[in-house]
Amino acid sequence: MPFIATEGQTTEHFPEPWLAVNLSMFFPGIGQLYVGENIRGLGFLCSQLLLIAIAVWSIFSPSGNTVTGVGCLFPIVIIYIGNLYDAYFCAQKQLKVQISEKIPRINKDPWFAVFLSRILPGLGQLYLEKAVVGGLLLSLIIICSSLARIFSNLIVFIPIISAVACYHAFVAFPKSRRQRQGLITVLALFVLVFGLMGNSVHSWIEENIERFEIPSTSMLPTLQVGDGIFVHKSSHYSPQRGDMVVFKVPDSVKQLEDEESKNKAEYFIKRVIGEPGQRVHITNGMVYINNQPLQETYIAEPPNYELESVSVPTDSYFVMGDNRNNSFDSHIWGVLQQDYIVGQAYKIYWPPERIRSLLSRSS
Repeated sequence: MPFIATEGQTTEHFPEPWLAVNLSMFFPGIGQLYVGENIRGLGFLCSQLLLIAIAVWSIFSPSGNTVTGVGCLFPIVIIYIGNLYDAYFCAQKQLKVQISEKIPRINKDPWFAVFLSRILPGLGQLYLEKAVVGGLLLSLIIICSSLARIFSNLIVFIPIISAVACYHAFVAFPKSRRQRQGLITVLALFVLVFGLMGNSVHSWIEENIERFEIPSTSMLPTLQVGDGIFVHKSSHYSPQRGDMVVFKVPDSVKQLEDEESKNKAEYFIKRVIGEPGQRVHITNGMVYINNQPLQETYIAEPPNYELESVSVPTDSYFVMGDNRNNSFDSHIWGVLQQDYIVGQAYKIYWPPERIRSLLSRSS
């Protein structure tokens, strides 16, 4: 049975439009479930989950199409915003009354104050005409957000400030004006938890995946100048022959570079050819590993130089560019120590016509 109320009536039994909006801000569909619109709620929830899964897989998976993933972001945003409007009007429809103030300016609503504080801490307090507290919260969030770019540990304070702002925006109202008072503690806690979870996901991505742009022709034809690649970073990664690895250029290698060279990159990308304990030598345009010829379908052309046998020590690798005759690599400056390796290049994510996996040993 639908709820029946008149505008301005307060009771614990009626759904509140701005509470529904606050709930749907956590994830699409929750606000609709709160007001009893289960089919609509599940529709929003499932469609958003599906789109997020497709987007994440398409962008970060080696075989996913980055364009498809980026394309999913638009409907994700549209569904999220549309879900907020729908949650509000579903709750209003249940009240069986036409609320004259869509945005409660005269008859202020505590849940609308919470909504504003979730958009930006301090806005809810300014809405309540508590300028000092609002200004303080705004200043704190701006300072923490700015300093977090330098001191990453400060990012934990951002969801804390948001949760405090939401809680204060609600309890600043007289008790007689607050509906479902017990929910604000739970909601503020969820703001904190969701914020910390978002920070954790962002930190995990930064710690495990790095983006690089190819600056030179040393890896032609596999990688072209301007290709954007994803690199999987891991302290436990053990490169194998055929892997393309990104590494920080050792100081000793920098000193060998031509002083007039335009390529003074901090990072190189090369293909692993020799692993620890193996011997590498090059003769007659062929690379040999432990005296066995290496079949290479990925190189631009056979090397036009000779290299006497090199023994690869423990925790080191012999790396070469696919453009053998135009690559500043191990045949010039020696083996690469494991400590300099950032991770394995696993995908070209841009430009669209170049998107593909780099995990194949023979790629």
